[in-house]
Amino acid sequence: MDRHVSVQLSADEIKMLLDALDDHEYWQLGDDLPKNDGMVFVPGDLPPDEDRYWGPEPNINPDAAVKIAAIRRCRALAERLRALI
Repeated sequence: MDRHVSVQLSADEIKMLLDALDDHEYWQLGDDLPKNDGMVFVPGDLPPDEDRYWGPEPNINPDAAVKIAAIRRCRALAERLRALI
């Protein structure tokens, strides 16, 4: 069960958290996933017919599926934080 808390953060602190989420995605969660130009690529990032990493019908092993789900949660949190600044 998620516990909700309220916290006051400055715009600079939110930017620091965004940088940390980006680093976490790339260096921890994106380990063993396709990377290019400082970005991690997961299925759906590119149109299926143009996806040079996953192709139109990605074959995702269970370990990659866990990492991909975590990356999507990380990105969703980053979007929520970006909306605040």
